[in-house]
Amino acid sequence: MRVDIKNLTVGYRNGNHQLLALDRIDLSLWPGRITALIGESGSGKTTLAKALMGMMPENVDLKGDIYLDEIKINGLDETSINDLRWSKVAMVFQNGAANLNPVYRVSDQVAEPLIQRLGMARVLARKKAQMQMRKIGLTPAQADRFPHELSGGQIQRALLAMSLILDPDLLILDEPTAALDAMTKNFMTGILKNFAGRQKSILLITHDLDLARSLADDAAVLYLGQIMEYLPAEKIFESRHPYTLALTRSFPGMDAVRDLGGIRGDALYRVVHAYPREEKNVHDHVITLKSTHESGHVPQDGCLFRPRCTQTVKDCCKGNMPFIENNGHRVRCIRGGIAELLHLQTAAKSYKQVQALYPTDLTLWSGEVFCLVGETGSGKTTLAMIAAGVIIPDQGRRIFDNRDMDAWIKQDYHSLASRIGVIYQNPAEAVSHRFTVFDIIAEPLRIQKKGLSKKEIHKLVQAALTDVRLSPRSEFLRRYPHELNLGAVQRLCMARALVHGPSLLIADEPTSALDPSVQAKVLKMLLNLQIEKGLTMLFVTHDIGLARKIGDRIGVMLNGRMVEIGPAAKIVNQPGHPYTAMLIRSAAGRAEPATENTPLTYDGKTSCPYQDRCDRMVSECRSDILEAVNLDSGRHLVRCRNPLRIKTKDNHSRSISNVAAS
Repeated sequence: MRVDIKNLTVGYRNGNHQLLALDRIDLSLWPGRITALIGESGSGKTTLAKALMGMMPENVDLKGDIYLDEIKINGLDETSINDLRWSKVAMVFQNGAANLNPVYRVSDQVAEPLIQRLGMARVLARKKAQMQMRKIGLTPAQADRFPHELSGGQIQRALLAMSLILDPDLLILDEPTAALDAMTKNFMTGILKNFAGRQKSILLITHDLDLARSLADDAAVLYLGQIMEYLPAEKIFESRHPYTLALTRSFPGMDAVRDLGGIRGDALYRVVHAYPREEKNVHDHVITLKSTHESGHVPQDGCLFRPRCTQTVKDCCKGNMPFIENNGHRVRCIRGGIAELLHLQTAAKSYKQVQALYPTDLTLWSGEVFCLVGETGSGKTTLAMIAAGVIIPDQGRRIFDNRDMDAWIKQDYHSLASRIGVIYQNPAEAVSHRFTVFDIIAEPLRIQKKGLSKKEIHKLVQAALTDVRLSPRSEFLRRYPHELNLGAVQRLCMARALVHGPSLLIADEPTSALDPSVQAKVLKMLLNLQIEKGLTMLFVTHDIGLARKIGDRIGVMLNGRMVEIGPAAKIVNQPGHPYTAMLIRSAAGRAEPATENTPLTYDGKTSCPYQDRCDRMVSECRSDILEAVNLDSGRHLVRCRNPLRIKTKDNHSRSISNVAAS
C-alpha cells in the first residue's frame, strides 16, 4: 500500500488558541520500505500516526489530504474508517500496558480483531491468536495471562501480534522497542524486516537512532510539526541539518565515543490563534514545558529552528524555508544544511629553517567540536593560530564565513577578531598580572567593540563571569590573577574569550595544566557553553583520550602534516594510520617503548614522517608526498600507503596504487 500525505496541518483547539502539532507535512510511504520518523518529544510524531489511523479527537482542526492508495481517509465517516483499521492500517501504540484491558487475558485481546472484523468464532480466533503470539516469542502459557502478569517486553510483543493478526498493508509503530532489551529488540527487528519484505509499508516512530539506521530505509526528521530533513536512514549520523546533528549528539549509541551533548535552548510547542485575526496581529505563541503562555512569539516567516540553531543568518528570518534536495537527501535550510564556517586551503608556515606546518587543508563546520591531536611539536598550535588569525601563513587561503580572511584582516581586523575567541595555552601566562579580573575580561570589549558604554561593558563582564561560574560581585572583579587558583584563572581566560560573543572558539590545550578533577569540571562547563552559545570549537590537545570524549571530528597531526582526519568514533574505533593507532595504544599504556617511542628523524624530504617507527613500512613510503586516501565516503581520510583498514585476502594491506584503482 502506498500512503501519500499532502500539505497536512493539524491543530488542537483550546479556547481561543490551538496547539499546532503538524504544519504542512508532505510525506509518502512506499510498499516494501520502512520510513523512520524521528524528533524530540512534542514534535508531532504521534499526531501524524493517529491521523493515519483516523483517530483524531473532536477538538482537532485538520487540513490537507491523506491517501491510502486511492482512498482519501480524512473526511470518511467513523464506520468507513473503522473498516480500514487492523485490516488495512494497524498501529502498535506507545505505553504498551496502558493499551490493554487489565481484566481480559492477552490472547483474548489479540483475537479481538479476528472476531470483530472477520466474524471468526472465539475459540478459533483464540487459537489463531496464540499461534501468532508464538511466532513473536510468547508461549501459550504467557498468552493466557493477564497484562499485569507480563513484563513490558512481553506486552510489547503481544501488541505487535495484535497489529499483525489481520496482515495489514500499513503498520505504524510508535516507540515499539522502548521497553525491550537488546536481544528482544533484535528479534523484533527481524520480524519487521520480514513484514516489509512482503511489500508492506511501515512507519517507525522512534527515539532509537541506531534502530532507525539499521531497520529503516528512509528517515524523516520532525521539529515543531515541520519536516526538517529527509534522508536515507543509513546516513542519519551523516546528517546535514543542525537539528538532526544535535539529535545524533544526544544519542548514546554503541559507536559513540563523545560524551552526550544536547540542543541549545528548551523544547518548545507552538500555539496559534484559533480564529482569523487582522494581518498585523497574526502570530504564533511560544510555550515551554513549564508554562502555558509566554510573551515571545514565533514569527510567521523564517525557520522554526533558528532560535536554537548554530548557524543563523539574516535570511533565516525571511519567507518559507525551502526544502532543498540533493540526490534523495532533502533539508529545510536556507543555507542548504550545515554550513562551512572556516576553510583553510594549503596553509603552511615555517620559522627560518624549521617547517612547522606543511601545506594543510582544514574545514570547520558550524556548531562542531574539532579536535587537533598529536605529539608536542607536530604543528597543532601553529595550525590553530593560523585559523584564529593570530599567525599569518606563508601560503594558502583562509575563508571565514564565506569571506577571505586575509582581506578581512586588512580591511577591518576588529570585526573579524570579535567573531573569534582564543583560549591560550598556560593560563597563568595568558593574562596580565597587572590587570584586575574586570580589566582582563573587559579588554577585548574595549578593543574590538568600541562605542560600548561603561555600564554595558560592566554588564557583559558580569554575564561572562556567570557563564563560567565565577562570581560577578564587585569584590571579585577587583582581584588580581595571583590571588586566584589555577582553575579559576583558566575560567577567567575562558570568560575573556567568550565575552564578545564569538562564532569560533580556539582552545589550545586549555586544561593541560589542571588536575583531573578540575579538568573534568572545566571541560564539562566548556562543552555546555559550546552547546548553549552555538559555538564552533577548534580544540587542541596532545591527549587522544580527551579528544574522543569531546570531539565530533578528530584530526591527527605528525611533524607538520595532517595524517588522518575523520569522525571521532571512526578515528578511535577504526584508526587508519599506524601513528593514530600508536597514539591510542599510548593513551591506554600499551605502546612498545623500544619502537613506538623512538624520536623522529624526519627531514621533510620523504613521504611519511612516521616511517622510522612504523612496522608496516613499504618502499613507497620513502617516495613522493602522498595524497590522502578516502576510507569512508570522504568522511575519513588517511595519508598512508598502507592503511590499517584496507586488507587483502592474505591479510596484508594493499598499496596506495591498488587502493586508488579500487
